Amino acid sequence: MIKPLKQIADLSVEQFMREHWHKKPKLFRQAFPDFEPLCDFDTIAEMASDEDIESRLIQHGKTGWTLEHGPFEELPPMNKKAWTVLVQGIDHHLPEAYDLLQLFRFIPDARLDDVMLSLASDGGGVGPHYDSYDVFLLQMHGKRRWRIGPLQDKQIEEGVPLKILKNFKPTEEFVLEPGDMLYLPPNYGHDGTAVDVCSTLSIGFRAPTQAEVLSGILRDLADQIDKDPEMTNCLFSDPGRSVQKNPAEIPDDLLNFGLNSLARFGAESHQIQCSMGALLTEPKSHVYFVNNTEDQEIHEIISVLGERGIALSMKTKMLFKEQTFFINGEIVNPKASLTVKQLQMLANQREMEPSDAAEALKNPEFQYFLIGFAKAGWVETLM
Repeated sequence: MIKPLKQIADLSVEQFMREHWHKKPKLFRQAFPDFEPLCDFDTIAEMASDEDIESRLIQHGKTGWTLEHGPFEELPPMNKKAWTVLVQGIDHHLPEAYDLLQLFRFIPDARLDDVMLSLASDGGGVGPHYDSYDVFLLQMHGKRRWRIGPLQDKQIEEGVPLKILKNFKPTEEFVLEPGDMLYLPPNYGHDGTAVDVCSTLSIGFRAPTQAEVLSGILRDLADQIDKDPEMTNCLFSDPGRSVQKNPAEIPDDLLNFGLNSLARFGAESHQIQCSMGALLTEPKSHVYFVNNTEDQEIHEIISVLGERGIALSMKTKMLFKEQTFFINGEIVNPKASLTVKQLQMLANQREMEPSDAAEALKNPEFQYFLIGFAKAGWVETLM
C-alpha cells in the first residue's frame, strides 16, 4: 500500500492544508527530488490514440486557437511550435499515475478526481484560464513557464473554442523543472507555456456544485416516491369547501397540500448520504469495466483472490459513511459488523494482502460482495 505524503518539500502536509489548501498558491521546488517521468513520449502518444481515453489537441497559430477531440492517429511533430495534447484520467490506465494519485490521499477520496497529462511543444499551452477546482501541477519532462495571479476579471475571449481569460494580469512568474510542483486553489488565474518540449501532470480535485448534489438527491427522492403507495394513493380532498369567489385563484388548502406533502417526505440524513455517495462514486461516461472472471466458477474466483490478494481496479471509486458503502455509483449495506470492518479496510487501503484477503473471504457476507465486485470488474487480484 502506498502511503499518502506527510511532507512536501520543506512543508508538512498539515501546515500546507492549514495555510494553503483552498486559499492561496504554493510553489514547491523539488517536491519530488530525482523525479523520474511516469512514461515516455511514445506512451503519451499511444494513450492519445486510444478511443477509450479522453484526449484533446490544442494549437495556437496565426489564425488563432483550434481545439480537436481525440483519439489521434498521429500527433503533430515535436518541432512544430505551440501545440498541446491533453490526456485525461491517465490514472485509470497507467499504474505509475495511479500510484502517484495515492500519494495525495491526505485529502478525502471524495475530493480526488484524476490525473491529467499535458504534452506540449515549444510555446504550447492552453492560454490564460482558471479552474473551479484545486490542482497540483507537477512538472514531468522539460520546463514550463507559469504566470499566475488572483482572478480579478472573469471575462472570456469571444469566438474561441477555449475558455481563455480576456484581461488576465499575472502577479507572479515561475519556471518549473522536473520534480517541481505548483499548487493552485480554485478560481486562480494561470497561464502555462512550454519552454521547448515538456510534459506536465495535473492532479485535480473534484468539487461538485450545489446543482449536481441537489439534482442527485431529488432524483433519488423521486424514485422513492414512485415506490411509496401512501404517497401515490393519497389524493387531495376538500370537504366543506366554501363557494369560490375568484375561480382562477389557487386555493390555500391546495397549496398547503403540496407543502405538507414535501414536509412529510423531506430527505433524511441517511437518504442524503446515499444520494451523495452514489453521486461521488459514479463513473464518468467514458469509463467502463471489464469482467475478467467470465470463465471462472465462484469457488475459483474466491480461491484466486485469497491466494493473490485483492485490489480495487484503478478505475474504481469506493467510499463509505458509517456502515453504508458506495462503489461505482452503487450502494452496499452489509449487515455484519465484521463485514463493515473488512470493507472499510478495502476502501481505505484499496488493497488486501493475500493473508488478509484469505481471512476476510472466510466471512460469507464479505465473500458474497467480493464475488459481485469481481464479476463487475471492480476488483482484481493484487499480484
